[in-house]
Amino acid sequence: MSNGREDEIAANRMLADPQAVRGQLAADLAEIAALGRGGVQTDPAAGSRAMAEVVRANADRLAFRSPVEAATLSLRRLRELPVAERGAGSPIGPYHAAASATVAHGELRSASRGRLVFDRVAAEVAHTTVTLQAVVEVDADGSVWLEAFGWPAEPDGAPIWVFGGTAEEYLAQAVTDARSGMPFDRVMSMVLGTASAWPGPVGTEARRIELAEAVAARRGELGAYVSNAESYALAVRAHGPFAACFYRSALETLFEGFLGGAAVSLVDMEEIEEIDDELRDVVAEVGPVPPGAVPAGIPSHHWWWHPPSP
Repeated sequence: MSNGREDEIAANRMLADPQAVRGQLAADLAEIAALGRGGVQTDPAAGSRAMAEVVRANADRLAFRSPVEAATLSLRRLRELPVAERGAGSPIGPYHAAASATVAHGELRSASRGRLVFDRVAAEVAHTTVTLQAVVEVDADGSVWLEAFGWPAEPDGAPIWVFGGTAEEYLAQAVTDARSGMPFDRVMSMVLGTASAWPGPVGTEARRIELAEAVAARRGELGAYVSNAESYALAVRAHGPFAACFYRSALETLFEGFLGGAAVSLVDMEEIEEIDDELRDVVAEVGPVPPGAVPAGIPSHHWWWHPPSP
């Protein structure tokens, strides 16, 4: 399983070497072809529910329209899956497997002619779950394609992340994850799980310092997390505001509860301001996350979940 720092190093190497970019793309396309996902065909005249059953039965054959898109989404959205579903090495196989599991075993949330949406609640750590969503398109000729997979882009008001443990339990998990080399986004999700303790401090001072030191030791990955938060903010119009708000709240919880003034030396605060400026404009435009989808315990001053009217 790769971490954010390794991905950043690999990306920088490829940017410096166009041949490496071509080689990586060729390897990704070969891996996608090796999955053997020949696509799914259904009767376009059948009802939506009947089409959904055909799609479920053939979930392991579902593919994205473009192999390049499949490779891009696998890399970009693998971090939205629980760690246990990410596998090791390339993200392509695990990402497609998780999408198929969501279609095959998830709940059919909505079905209309041409579009099927499946939701699956997946376990993360104890008392913690995340909802994954697979969106499937059915063409007029009956061809079936994966359109999107990851956190729901259009939440219906049901929780996406459920933090059912205590703030102290999430602090302990965050420390363990940070020190053991767990993917940094998982560390930050556990940090967000401590937000329910606001405005009081969570855990002992020694424990809070332990987390701050562990995060500081992974400074490069923290920077990559900030960059991912900005990417999500820039993609709100296309993919909805949930992911951007989730990442921004995780950062705010880290700053306020654990890093304090040290955040200035670890993070480019101008990037945080740029994220806030983008969220202030775009979330007011597209509308906020439905209240029921906002993780429980988010402090009220995390305004990006409920921006003021323009």
